[in-house]
Amino acid sequence: MKRTIMLAIAAMFVLSACGNNNDQNQESEANSQGENASKSKNIATDDSVNGNNYRTILPFKESQARGLLQEKMANSYNGEDFEDGLLESSKQVFPTDDYLYQDGQFLDKDTIEAYLQPKFTKKEIDKMDKDERKEKKANENLGLNPSHKGEKDEEKIAEQSPAYLSNILEQDFYGKDDSKGKNIKGMTIGLAMNGTYYYQKKKDGETFDKKLNDKEIKKQGQQMAEEILSRLRENKKLKDIPIHFAIYKQSGENSITPGEFISESTAKESKTRINHWSDTHQRTAMLPSKEAANVDKDLNSNFKQFNDNLQKYFNNFTQAIGTVKFDKKHVHQLTVDVPIDYYGKAETIGITQYVTEQAKENFDGVDEYEIHIKDGNKPKALISKTKDDKEPDVHIYKNNN
Repeated sequence: MKRTIMLAIAAMFVLSACGNNNDQNQESEANSQGENASKSKNIATDDSVNGNNYRTILPFKESQARGLLQEKMANSYNGEDFEDGLLESSKQVFPTDDYLYQDGQFLDKDTIEAYLQPKFTKKEIDKMDKDERKEKKANENLGLNPSHKGEKDEEKIAEQSPAYLSNILEQDFYGKDDSKGKNIKGMTIGLAMNGTYYYQKKKDGETFDKKLNDKEIKKQGQQMAEEILSRLRENKKLKDIPIHFAIYKQSGENSITPGEFISESTAKESKTRINHWSDTHQRTAMLPSKEAANVDKDLNSNFKQFNDNLQKYFNNFTQAIGTVKFDKKHVHQLTVDVPIDYYGKAETIGITQYVTEQAKENFDGVDEYEIHIKDGNKPKALISKTKDDKEPDVHIYKNNN
């Protein structure tokens, strides 16, 4: 019996020692991780690799509203176009040579979702239970979309107070030597507006749509920007910096082209009002199409010729699809997808060489273009050219059979 008790006591000491060792090991590991984290320097990407893009502060901090860009846009074409176009708009206010870029850190996901709500009346809030108030953040009542004023009929809401604002995207800018991101020097806020409002008369029923008036979209966006500006100025870090706003009108859910930026303005340091808005003239069109022909007849014709020539020499080729971005009537950017059925390596090289020749012949006046040669979803080759390039850059992917 005594022997059993002694063994039990010994086992307890062993377990206690193991526990202490584990605690010490975990503490040591945590200290080591902390030391490693403190050794990780804040840096910015090198000048030699940024081209005409912003240098980025590293380690990279993800946006506080990460995920909303995909969730809240009417279609995937809008999301990418909105983000890319907003960066281009920012470059006009915050030159890439003078500023470092960081994803938005001031408007988090909860705040943006609260901004996207309709403004609630006191009567509406009083009728909500505790859970509904929490879900809709009704107590803060930060909604920027028009108040429904107690209306429950979805068809009447669509007519009287549809949701205009669909998403908000923030971009932050720091001085070129501020690699630690200590003092923000500028900010851009993009407002994605609905071009079409979608609603259901019954839950899980048929979806209806109402096209929104262009003038009202612009008016609503500008008023919302004013309100966002006044809220941002309450943060002492944002009180005295320039804040740029750009308003984007989305294309519809079933559209195969993205929307367009329609208006922009910059509130200078410490200003709490926006006194002047400029109309933007950016638009996106498919090639070939009547819309593209109305802006640039020659490019539309050249793209048709590009397709005809490919069909003439490659039996398995169907038709290339192009997306062109115009700034007023100037062709700013062209993206082309060239679909091919399975081609061997030699055939892929041949079609890439021919597409390159055709691009030089037909797209010479385009500022920049990217041509993606694909077999289904598999990339086979990439042909790209920027405004500064004398010749297009050609890359054929390896080991991608």
